[in-house]
Amino acid sequence: MPDKPQRRLAAIFVLDVSGFSRMMAEDEAGTLNQVLAQQQSLIAPAIRAHQGRIVKLMGDGVLAVFPSVISAVEAAAEIQAGAARGRHLKLRIGINLGEVIIAQGDVYGDEVNIAARLEALAPVGGVALSAAAYSQVRNRIPYRFDDLGLHEVKNIPEPVQAYALGEELTSLPSLSQAAPQARPEPGGGAKRSVRGVWIAAAACAALAAAGGGWWLAGQPGFRDSQPEMPLPAVEAARLPPLIAVLPFTTGSGPPELGHALSGEVIRALSSIPGLAVVAPDSSLAAAGLPPERAAELLGAEYVISGHLPGPPLQGIRLQIHGGSGRAGLPARPQTSLPKLTAAAAADILVYFGQPLPSGRAVLVPDQALMQLLVARSKLAEGERGAAGLALQQALLLEPGLAEARVLQAMLELDFLTGPLAGLPQRAVRAAQRLEGLPAAPGVLRIRALAAQFGGRPGAALDHARMLQQEYPNDADGHLLRAWLLHLAGQGAAGEAAYATARRLNPVLPARYRSLRAAMLFASGRDEAAAAAAGLALEMEPRAQLALAVRCAGLSGLGRFDEAGRPCAQLAAAGLTLEQAAGAFPHGAAAAQQRLRTGLSLAGLPGQR
Repeated sequence: MPDKPQRRLAAIFVLDVSGFSRMMAEDEAGTLNQVLAQQQSLIAPAIRAHQGRIVKLMGDGVLAVFPSVISAVEAAAEIQAGAARGRHLKLRIGINLGEVIIAQGDVYGDEVNIAARLEALAPVGGVALSAAAYSQVRNRIPYRFDDLGLHEVKNIPEPVQAYALGEELTSLPSLSQAAPQARPEPGGGAKRSVRGVWIAAAACAALAAAGGGWWLAGQPGFRDSQPEMPLPAVEAARLPPLIAVLPFTTGSGPPELGHALSGEVIRALSSIPGLAVVAPDSSLAAAGLPPERAAELLGAEYVISGHLPGPPLQGIRLQIHGGSGRAGLPARPQTSLPKLTAAAAADILVYFGQPLPSGRAVLVPDQALMQLLVARSKLAEGERGAAGLALQQALLLEPGLAEARVLQAMLELDFLTGPLAGLPQRAVRAAQRLEGLPAAPGVLRIRALAAQFGGRPGAALDHARMLQQEYPNDADGHLLRAWLLHLAGQGAAGEAAYATARRLNPVLPARYRSLRAAMLFASGRDEAAAAAAGLALEMEPRAQLALAVRCAGLSGLGRFDEAGRPCAQLAAAGLTLEQAAGAFPHGAAAAQQRLRTGLSLAGLPGQR
């Protein structure tokens, strides 16, 4: 999409659910599920079938643009007919014709505000049109529109004429025969001046509502983690400098937006071999600390802070602390949020003398990115249903958004905090979801897990090695490789990989402690495994992986009374011995037998 905003004549389509606030008050979860289902099954397909493009989803509302009023009205007719036939929510639709500004996937201008006002005037089950839009269809529709008269629109100097069509819309015949392109009739009204809209306003609201856990993408189990004592082993003789990008602060927006943008900068640095970058969740643990305290907590040689002094697209002002002192990098205005974070990452790379990545980055529309960030936040907070809804919204806005598909697969897999029953099968399904996608970090992790659970440990390690080579700053990738190496009996290499994971993510979340417990158990260190599992359970009491390791580890030590408590939790969840054993794909028969024996002695039933 060109960087320069473009003016274009378009039919602007705004849809909203009638009575949404009342229904939310009565049944929030049920209403949200209905809204999303209707958007997926009825609204989005109808818009696309009539050459429309969804610009954004606004809770219960939809903003779309069409090449002609004819197309927009036909889509409205199809949607309202479908809503009338099924047990759908009742809708209102407003359509205007006018000039808009198109920039980075969004549309702006007074004509959008007019379309929104028309939607509020529309009858339930019908549509309201502006005079300009009505002039395009009045001789094509065999029904009489109601003249709603003139209506004021906020910030529009002249009142707007509105026309409405009610239930007759659902029986509208085809209008497309020789339909002309959208254009106003002579004398249909002078063009109004178009004013820009702050592109991140909706983003701020969405992220503020989602809370502060936005950036732990696909990483449930983060709680008030404590740093673990550093391990002496490291994988490289000469390590690259460790930098920490702290959560950005904001001058006028909510803090959640600054946090979200700093997380995106960290992800943009994940493939840079010349730097070691602290993972997002550890950086979040240092939020609000002075740079020297943050450096001490995280073991970082450099700490980067950032501030957004005004609206986000005006740029991020960076401060780099460490080395010879402090350096400031000026804010650089950008035209979209993805470009904003890419520019900040590029400034960091130039400062540290690192080459910029080759190739053109994929630019995600801002609204889709915001839904992605909300999904990450909800995942981190354990709100799986809300995370799934946000991901589906993101894919409605940008159907080809690979990262949303990855997060959906991770949500289904739920490797470290989900139920052990059916884990191997979930790994296979998650990998199938991602067939054909490029080898991004999440894709490689899931492929490695599916291979390991599928009895192909060599392929699993190949995926993990590719992840290490292509994304050396992906801490979770190093953690996964450490686990796989331990399962393969390569304990020394596994310890080195785990040391790297801990250097990049020094404030250990529950998922690290759970998988560390599994590694220790695989290497025969039952006491250390039980202790690590106990720490994980203090942070995430539902983690069945940690429950199983603690149960088997304590049982192996002969502490059967203590082992019985986590075992009872697993049994209460309906887990059997066979299901638990299937979730631990040990390469060595001895480790698998120790697991089975420990769980059995602690009382986990063999079958139900």
